[in-house]
Amino acid sequence: MHTPIFSNTLFICVDIQERLIGAMADSEGVLKNSQILINSAHILGSKILVSEQYIKGLGKTDKKLLDSLESLDSHQVQFFEKTTFSIFNDKEITLALNEHKKNGIQKLIFFGIEAHVCIFQSVLHALECGYDVWIVGDCVSSRNEANCLNAKSLMSQLGAKITNTESVVFGSIVDSKDTNFKALSNLIK
Repeated sequence: MHTPIFSNTLFICVDIQERLIGAMADSEGVLKNSQILINSAHILGSKILVSEQYIKGLGKTDKKLLDSLESLDSHQVQFFEKTTFSIFNDKEITLALNEHKKNGIQKLIFFGIEAHVCIFQSVLHALECGYDVWIVGDCVSSRNEANCLNAKSLMSQLGAKITNTESVVFGSIVDSKDTNFKALSNLIK
């Protein structure tokens, strides 16, 4: 039997912050799908790296997500404040990513905002570093929908794979007999 598509992955939640998310196209969809991804990672024991851009100006991660993230085991989630657009230009985040890579993480799953700035630059650097990069297309956004669509197209052309929330959830297991199937399917309902 094949291994799950999304085994040995690190989820990267980029800048879904309280003073920024409301200005995004389809902000409710992004929040809903982000919640599903976070809860899936929790069920599967996957790790999540959360970046927060300039907290003083943009606030912490949105409360709807923060409660779920803070309920995870401390070894499962890491928070980083940054001022750089790409997570790879932040020294602390780069050290954490290098540690994950040493522990076998080769696949990064990005979700968050804004698609054409922080996600875009982070994805380009991830590709340059040799990661297998996935973007959860229904879980990224920009203030302007056209900018988001342009960013997804460019990232795809450069080698990132665009997927969706349900594909990530069910791509993390291979069989409906998996012990996590029921809990994962309940997240989608």
